[in-house]
Amino acid sequence: MSDSASGSNRAEESIDASVILKAVLSKLLRIGFVTVLLLAAAYAALLFVPRLYESRAELLVEPRSTAYTSSTSNQNAETYYIDIATVSSQIELIKSRGTILAAIDIAALRDEPEFEGWDDDDIVSEIGDGLVVTQERSSRLISVAFRHTDPELAAKIANGVVKAHVQRRAGQQISDTVDATAWLQQEIDRLRGSVVAAERAIADFRVQNDLFTGSNNESLTNQQLSNYSSQITAANERRNAAQSRAQLIRSLLENGQSVGGVSDVQASSVVQQLSQELARLQGERAQQAATFLPSHPTIRALDAQIAEINSQISNEGGRVAQALEAQAQIEADLERSLQAELDRVKVTAGSDTIEGVGLAELEREAAAQRELLNAYLLRFTEASARSDVSSALPDVRIVSEAVPSSSPVSPKSGLVLVAVAIAAILLQVGAVIFSELLSGRALVARVNREDELDDAVFVSDFEDDEGEPEEIAVAEEPGEPEPLLVTTSRQPSEVIDTEIEALAVGALAALDRLIFVASDSDDEESLEFAERLTAALVENGQSVAEIDAASGKQGIEMGLTDLCSAGADFGDVVHRGDDERFAFVPWGQGLRLNRNTERVATLVEALSDIYEVIVIVTGRVGMTSSLPLFVGIEGKCVLLSSAGGSNCAASREIAALGFSDIRVITTAQPQSEVA
Repeated sequence: MSDSASGSNRAEESIDASVILKAVLSKLLRIGFVTVLLLAAAYAALLFVPRLYESRAELLVEPRSTAYTSSTSNQNAETYYIDIATVSSQIELIKSRGTILAAIDIAALRDEPEFEGWDDDDIVSEIGDGLVVTQERSSRLISVAFRHTDPELAAKIANGVVKAHVQRRAGQQISDTVDATAWLQQEIDRLRGSVVAAERAIADFRVQNDLFTGSNNESLTNQQLSNYSSQITAANERRNAAQSRAQLIRSLLENGQSVGGVSDVQASSVVQQLSQELARLQGERAQQAATFLPSHPTIRALDAQIAEINSQISNEGGRVAQALEAQAQIEADLERSLQAELDRVKVTAGSDTIEGVGLAELEREAAAQRELLNAYLLRFTEASARSDVSSALPDVRIVSEAVPSSSPVSPKSGLVLVAVAIAAILLQVGAVIFSELLSGRALVARVNREDELDDAVFVSDFEDDEGEPEEIAVAEEPGEPEPLLVTTSRQPSEVIDTEIEALAVGALAALDRLIFVASDSDDEESLEFAERLTAALVENGQSVAEIDAASGKQGIEMGLTDLCSAGADFGDVVHRGDDERFAFVPWGQGLRLNRNTERVATLVEALSDIYEVIVIVTGRVGMTSSLPLFVGIEGKCVLLSSAGGSNCAASREIAALGFSDIRVITTAQPQSEVA
């Protein structure tokens, strides 16, 4: 009796999902019937709810101008940027009382039977309550919607509001233009007086300081400086040229050479006559030389005449050189006089430059006043032309007018019925679950240990073929405060089939989505169990991914070992089966698993987002087990125990790794007693 009491104190109760699922399925017909009744009641209630129709008009906020109505200075300007604040201001202006009052007048709403006998405040309040003005996403479009039980009236009010807003914006822009025209007129009158005064000051300053201007709007002093400089340069050039020609002629005469080839000597009329006579005499001598000897008197006479003419030409060349020297002297005197006059003008120009500073200041002031006056005159002309109401283009335009709606926007019968159906089903399913938990039918007992492994649990909840609970034998060692082994009298194959069925039911209820399969004997046992479990899960219609972390069988396909060694990507190691609901991660091409990597945890997390159940085969518990790779991942660990003696040690080792949910399955026929 004491042993039994002690065992009951260590028992913990947990929820059996299969019992709850069977209870929900057994009451499915009643849940459907109640849901249909609630839907019918909701539909009947919706028939009495008034139908609201929505009509929507759209405005586009943008600057509007043409070449005929816009300012000349702004025709080539870029369109200014309209920010969120501008659109928000337009929305508030549309919802303002002034716009709604203007819409009442435009749409003649006071004559509508709906508003007959109402005052303006009541109509404004009614329209403001039903008016919805919003910005279409991040665009410049403004949507103006109005809801009413009459679709025609809803469209009429929406169109009246947008038209009133456009007219109001046009009037505001015209008002601004008229105010600007009046201000420009005042500024133009003031600037005209300023420009006249500035120009008179310039004229007085020129007269007082002898700052007169000549051609090309250049001062007389500057023109004199330029003329004197040019004349001095020309005189200098002429003097140098005359001296050079005279020196050339002198050097030829001193060397006894002929000067007849010099252009200045040739230009002399005397030299020209002498040259002709010389040519005649030389020709005659040549004729006589053919008959007479050089000592003949005729030849001597001709030579004397030729020598005389050459002497006369040389004398004439000397006189030409003297004339050139006289010309050079004249040019030198002229250059000196011009230089003296230039020095005098420079002194005058210095004083003019100092006085020109004040003149330039006066001219800049007058030019600035004149440019401002011209700009204001141009703007005044343009503003006067655009003061008419028909010339204003507001910064909003109607892009879509409201039309009567054919279908109501409220109430949303479909959405309401769907919400009622979902709420009815959830409430009824919750009531069934609550009743099962309250009655205790969904609670099962588990045997746990109270040593250093707080969460390692050994459970055996099988039933025999007749539906009666199987017998459980618990043996305790002297001095031990806990059971070491849970045994069953059924055959191992039947136990495994039952356990697989129980695990499949738990996975179907979404209680166990991650299952680790380990063994205390060999890897093949865990691989075979995982394959049978996967087949059962797929047969139940669930999507399953199986990871081989135990076989050690190298293959040609990329697998877990390649992923751990960074030799493959995640997509390369996941292979789909013939059934799209099944995927398999093989061992891979490597010899062993790299245990210092987080890629395995990332793979499990990614697969859990895609598949409903993940089955991981970790093989034999011990030094070569791959369970440490999955430490920190929450899931159920199934331990296949072939011998009762090793059951407790293997489960302790698993629990020491941090796995709290451990299910032990005995795969061999247990002995009747446990030492």
